Amino acid sequence: MSWLCLIVIVFATGCQRPAEPPVISVPSAPPPVPSAFSPLDAARITQVSLINALMVGRYDGVITLGELMQSGNLGLGTCDHLDGEMVILDNEAYKIVSTGEVIKLGPTETTPWAVITPFEGQARQELGPIGSLEELDARLDGLLAEPDIFFAIRLEAEFDALTVRSVARQNPPYRPLDEVAKSQRVWNYERVRGTLVGIRSPQWTTGLSVPGYHWHFISDDRTRGGHVLDCKFASGKLAYDRCETWTIRLDPKHVMDGEDLSQDRSKALKEVESGRGK
Repeated sequence: MSWLCLIVIVFATGCQRPAEPPVISVPSAPPPVPSAFSPLDAARITQVSLINALMVGRYDGVITLGELMQSGNLGLGTCDHLDGEMVILDNEAYKIVSTGEVIKLGPTETTPWAVITPFEGQARQELGPIGSLEELDARLDGLLAEPDIFFAIRLEAEFDALTVRSVARQNPPYRPLDEVAKSQRVWNYERVRGTLVGIRSPQWTTGLSVPGYHWHFISDDRTRGGHVLDCKFASGKLAYDRCETWTIRLDPKHVMDGEDLSQDRSKALKEVESGRGK
């Protein structure tokens, strides 16, 4: 696959040198993927395509999961033709389709948009109780005090209540994501044990990523899951990594077809993320 460019944004942190603005580099070709992750790699978030490309209906897969998962073991996204919600956990990838079925994905499956990281869970603690997804986000905002830094999050719990959704596979000509979300399928579960996979992106990533928290769920028995709309639990095991490097992989099909990806679609995205697309 021929990639248009690889954009890497690195945040200067620590006491090694004075703080500097983010550095953006566009090499002529992607660097080779290492065969094993070094400790520094745990601070990297890799993203495929732009959220605004997905919003306007760019649902064709542009990278295989075999290639994607060379960049991490935890993440979320969607599948070719927007076929369900994707969860990557413990080096395995799953999709939750519009029937609610959970399907394990192979390396030849493709994705049009995904976020992944080599998760280590360098910070861990007990969390709870939480009465809603909004409360969870607020609690984490107080804990993850750096709003301009990415965080990858894993939360294991027995959920007293959980609301998730998925969407049906789409066929060309593709409709925009906010229109597709109007026909989403929603499930409400009680007493389900599983894992929330979350990515928190800074607000300045508007149009590029999903600002704020983006949550997907999969149950321990791998039979239920989806994009999380709400949750409630008494206690949970929280682990998270502070991610200082953000890599975006762009494909010509998503950024050079004449579509204006600079428009502000944040309102429509918020409706899609919150499940208020109906």
